[in-house]
Amino acid sequence: MSVYEDFKMKILSKDYDAAKQILTDVEIDPEIFNALSNAAMFLSLAFRYPDDDVYDTLSDNWDAFKDFITDYCDGNPELYDQTEMESDHILLFDQDPKGNKIVPYISYYTEINKTLYGKSTFDIREWMNEEGFALDKDIKELEDHIYVVLEFMSVLFKRLAQPENIEKWYTSLNNLYSLLENYGPVMSDEFAEALSKRDDKPFYSDFGKILKEFLNDIDPILEDTLIGETESDIK
Repeated sequence: MSVYEDFKMKILSKDYDAAKQILTDVEIDPEIFNALSNAAMFLSLAFRYPDDDVYDTLSDNWDAFKDFITDYCDGNPELYDQTEMESDHILLFDQDPKGNKIVPYISYYTEINKTLYGKSTFDIREWMNEEGFALDKDIKELEDHIYVVLEFMSVLFKRLAQPENIEKWYTSLNNLYSLLENYGPVMSDEFAEALSKRDDKPFYSDFGKILKEFLNDIDPILEDTLIGETESDIK
């Protein structure tokens, strides 16, 4: 077992004292966590219904994420007409008359009968509650909707960039690892993989590929960030 795998297992088992011993000589770079936070939020926006606020925010930040997009996708997706995007989003995620829609809820892929409001919903809700993360009252989505999960991941990364409260830092890392261990493969190998094959919706197909590559890259990035040889103020 590698040092990183050992560290990760200790975090998942909440043996934080043992995990702290591994991080004694490690320097945490907040910029890495902030970059991951920004990327997760950008992906969250990409999977939301592109109303005026969402579309404008994507447009305003598109150039800033150009490198991120091209790093994780062979193609070159671009925003297109908002009305067309709204139509594509509805057909793809809500009501494809041909029955080929992509369901954006994790519980659909984890429940035997493909029902919503499953164990994943309650697991993710519990982790969100532990972090004090709450959906706005006007949002009616379940907690295991892909875009909500990505927003929650963004919040977790942001908190990991600020290790002033070290006990809370380890709790946030545990919640991130729990999310990725339990539902990361569902998001990448079920939802994102299915989405990447929808050539009739190239924007969302490309972002399915980007999401899959991003999720698969998180562990290597965290390993490089957390397991090092330089001194740290995380004790």
